[in-house]
Amino acid sequence: MKRLQAFKFQLRPGDQQECEMRRFAGACRFVFNRALALQNENHEAGNKYIPYGKMASWLVEWKNATETQWLK
Repeated sequence: MKRLQAFKFQLRPGDQQECEMRRFAGACRFVFNRALALQNENHEAGNKYIPYGKMASWLVEWKNATETQWLK
């Protein structure tokens, strides 16, 4: 018989840690939304799915672009 067990933890970050976690979440949201928009544009144009490797190379370009320097 299998038994499921779970643990629940509460994070109590300091002010600096909370700020860093919010910045990280914002950067992740930005990258996801930008990649999704490009994927949708590609799909609407009738092209195939863009593979992970190509999208990962875009992330490097986005990090080096002047308007998205904050991703570093």
